[in-house]
Amino acid sequence: MILFEKKVCFVFVLCLCFLHICLAQDSIISQPLKGISVVAPSKHKTIASQTPIQIIDRQKIEQINALQVSDIAQQLSGVVVKDYGGLGGIKTISARGLGSQFSALAIDGFAVGDCQNGQADLGKYFVTNVEEISFANGQIDDIFQPARLLAYGNALNIHTLKPQFDNKKTNLKIALEFGSFALFHPSVIIEQKISPKIAISLHANYIQSDGDYPYTIYYTNNSKDSNATFKRQHAAVKTINVEANLFYDITQKQYFTVKIHYYNAFQELPGPVIFYKENLGSENCWDQAALLQIHYLNKISEKLNFQINGKAYTSSNLYEDTAYQNSEGYLFNHFRQSEYYGTGSLLYKPFNWLNIAYTTDYFYNQLKSNIEKTSHVARHSWLNAMAVNFCFKQINISTTILYSLFSENILKEFSQAYKHFSPYFGVSYQPFKTIDLRFRYFVKQNYRIPNFNECYYTALSRNLKPEKALQNNIGITFEQKIEKNHIHKLSFSLDAYYNRVSDKIIAIPRQSLYLWSMQNIGLVAIMGIDINTDMCFHFTESIQLNINMNYSYQQATDITDKNSKTYHQQIPYTPKHSAMANLFFASKIVDVGYHIIFVGNRYSLAQNTANNLVKWYIDQSVTISKTLSLKQGNLKLLGQVLNLFNVQYEVVKSYPMMGRNYKIKIMYNF
Repeated sequence: MILFEKKVCFVFVLCLCFLHICLAQDSIISQPLKGISVVAPSKHKTIASQTPIQIIDRQKIEQINALQVSDIAQQLSGVVVKDYGGLGGIKTISARGLGSQFSALAIDGFAVGDCQNGQADLGKYFVTNVEEISFANGQIDDIFQPARLLAYGNALNIHTLKPQFDNKKTNLKIALEFGSFALFHPSVIIEQKISPKIAISLHANYIQSDGDYPYTIYYTNNSKDSNATFKRQHAAVKTINVEANLFYDITQKQYFTVKIHYYNAFQELPGPVIFYKENLGSENCWDQAALLQIHYLNKISEKLNFQINGKAYTSSNLYEDTAYQNSEGYLFNHFRQSEYYGTGSLLYKPFNWLNIAYTTDYFYNQLKSNIEKTSHVARHSWLNAMAVNFCFKQINISTTILYSLFSENILKEFSQAYKHFSPYFGVSYQPFKTIDLRFRYFVKQNYRIPNFNECYYTALSRNLKPEKALQNNIGITFEQKIEKNHIHKLSFSLDAYYNRVSDKIIAIPRQSLYLWSMQNIGLVAIMGIDINTDMCFHFTESIQLNINMNYSYQQATDITDKNSKTYHQQIPYTPKHSAMANLFFASKIVDVGYHIIFVGNRYSLAQNTANNLVKWYIDQSVTISKTLSLKQGNLKLLGQVLNLFNVQYEVVKSYPMMGRNYKIKIMYNF
């Protein structure tokens, strides 16, 4: 713990030294940034996409005062967030019943790989330095992207904030946030213009919380019957993120970016809450990770573009259980994983209406541990994708074929290999030129092999098959800028989908958050509807009201065996009904935001019985903020009440969530 505190102090002293150097560079002549145009992923027009795409930009992120990426994921229709309680609890997502391993988490187009468990913990990623978060079902229309992202059924992409100087050479953004249960969250972003072609940014983020919030145990299904109130134990977390970015415009057609990221965290893993017993928790986890990402784009000509990406990633995970049920009463595991990844893409535009892309990806993953039988496992992955996009007048068609080849080794000996072809087809059609009304459809096949945890690291012997998923989506979208009767913009989308997953792998926690039980449950059918609407009202230049809402219906059932007790029953942790609404009122005096989430009944196990029921809940929050203009920059003051009505609920059974809690935030932009 002392070592962790020293690292935190060192990082923030380093940031202050860097800030001093930046502000002291008076000898550099200030001039407009004419030559640099920082390259960012294009903002897709969601209404015109062949696949459902949801985008939450920086403005919306600040309006809801999101802290972690998981807070943003809760805003997305069709997405289920599993939250194991508190700031330090594990947070994963699944979309449209496909499971979390079918959902990619990407940072600036680079998929976050985790060969150990195959799913990214969204609780490790914070939004302080995020410009935009987009989520796509199926895949985005842009065929000029790594094959690895095409291999997933859904993609959550985090786009890093890009420097904009406005005739300045230095930007400084400092924020300090306090909250209930000893939440302490300082952050700093420094952006520096080195030359007309080069810019850098440095971001440091530290978060700590005791996580000792109160909760209530109800001993019957009736909340008015006997109950007891306890305080969450063993749930503290301390996390530090440091990131540096380099943006270099070599020429007007060549762009080069570099990202270096470091993550260090200590977490106490809270135990499950069991009737008549308060589980104090005995598990601790230390995580350390570092990555290097390099991106190069060359627009060789109007007809030919080329890009290459490279990444090196390493992480270390230490886990201990001081009350493990063995002869020693103690368990210690050490895992170290690494990944080396490279991809190259070529985009050819023979005609204005035709784009052809080819992408090849190779990545090598290895995982070392102190578990003797599988102390070293490794996987070679090679993906190749050929994609064609046809866009003519009011119709847009894309098709992709992906070939995947995987080879695994255990203790440097060949274990097994997997290979598969995965096709995709998507189309959108605008019947009327003057009305932004579109119809869309896509079909995609996905293929997912088991991750290392599912195959090897368990006390149970498993022989899991790869999952295969078939996605179908048909939808209608509409957008109109009215600018009458105070209505500025109105957009609407409705998508109906049918997914079918064979040999679906279900993960269920056993006695802890660290050890899981995995099983193939055969065949799962998922059908549902996603509805999204967005309205913007401009009453005057300074008074505005934004409303966005979504609703999802999702029926995901096991259809493997008619004689099974789980036949035609909802798969674990998948609500049939969920909804969300955001209202944000902006004025000269104060800005007010209101947020509400509804999640329907779910079941913790495959049998939909009363004992396995996880009850529905409604979570509401209110945010009030005020921005003050200063001679140098601006100051923003923000207050927030989360879980406004102190609702006692669980996202995952036996892991109670926080009741009413508060946040105060101060932000200064220079």
